[in-house]
Amino acid sequence: MLEGRNFSIYTDQKPLIFAFKQKPEKCSPRHLRHLDYISQFSTDIRHVNGKDNIIADTLSRIEIDAITALPNLDYKKIAQEQLNDSELEQLLESNSSLKLEKHYFPLEDIHLICDMSTNQPRPFIPKAYRQIVFENVHFLSHPGTSATSNLISKRFIWPKMKSDIRDRIRACTKCQRAKVFQHTKAPLSTFSEPDARFSHIHLDYIGPLPISEGKKYCLTIIDRFTRWSEVIPTVDMTAETTAHALVHGWISRFGTPLTITTDQGRYFESTLFRELTNMIGSHRIHSSSYHPQSNGMIERLHRHLKSSLMAHENIKWTETLPVVLLGLRTAIKRDLNATSSQLVYGTTLRLPSDLLRDDSIVNATATPTYVSNLILMMRKLNPTNPTYHGNY
Repeated sequence: MLEGRNFSIYTDQKPLIFAFKQKPEKCSPRHLRHLDYISQFSTDIRHVNGKDNIIADTLSRIEIDAITALPNLDYKKIAQEQLNDSELEQLLESNSSLKLEKHYFPLEDIHLICDMSTNQPRPFIPKAYRQIVFENVHFLSHPGTSATSNLISKRFIWPKMKSDIRDRIRACTKCQRAKVFQHTKAPLSTFSEPDARFSHIHLDYIGPLPISEGKKYCLTIIDRFTRWSEVIPTVDMTAETTAHALVHGWISRFGTPLTITTDQGRYFESTLFRELTNMIGSHRIHSSSYHPQSNGMIERLHRHLKSSLMAHENIKWTETLPVVLLGLRTAIKRDLNATSSQLVYGTTLRLPSDLLRDDSIVNATATPTYVSNLILMMRKLNPTNPTYHGNY
């Protein structure tokens, strides 16, 4: 197809153009063989900048769909299915602890049979729609059996839910391929318990990752009190990038921490980062060298984060990252018996499956005292009077 035709070759490889111009004596026999083969077709080789080499990049960088669309629940069809569901009939006739009754949702204009034993109505889900509910919740960050069960059981009900969810997770091929089963060991050193939110944070980096939107590293930050995590994509791991990400991605939102725990990477040991922590009045703690398990809290975050990103199978991980973070922030923490979003906002974050809206904030009688008090305070919040900026 190309032999015997006159054509030009455009490439962003400048050394190739230079190779044709240099003297043969300076080339190795292998280089001469390759150049001789290319010259059989054309010696008109021209340079083009990488950013302008769009046609070749189109073939090598095929766009991948950003985020797998989460299936939405059709609650009107669920209401119809409830009318003839045999499992629901058995529950209604049994002496179950569930308080099953019809509940009206005005925004959707439907009646659904729900469990009203808690302040939040939990619709009964027929068998045909349970996989859709599972995918809506589990596919955010692919949490384990316990976290997935907690997330679903707070929103829906059906018989033998825990065992059913366990079987579905075991059948999740993405979890089986992406999950790491070699867990982080207990830390080599212990930390004192923080007495306030955002007072003690842990910092670290993960990467290099496949380049996505020009980013290939992530600065990870987690608050020791609430377990709230931030993952900030970065171009590199320099001290300047670290300081900028910390200020703009954490301090601007949650204030200056009293204590910062890091490993002994050069970006955390730089003069710039040391001056930044001194300026904001933060005390620094170093984890043990060559023992990432001594900074176990953030290493556990890394394990969940990496497995969740891998499970999404998306090359553009920067577009998947927000969905993964939503899943991590709404997962129940066993030691806290609450989610990190509850400890930060005083209420749970809405998930894609939460289409049935309720005006009241969920009562947190089963959560720790701090969360319960925070929710009560959130209920008493009133908007402040506007300032008069327009007069100046």
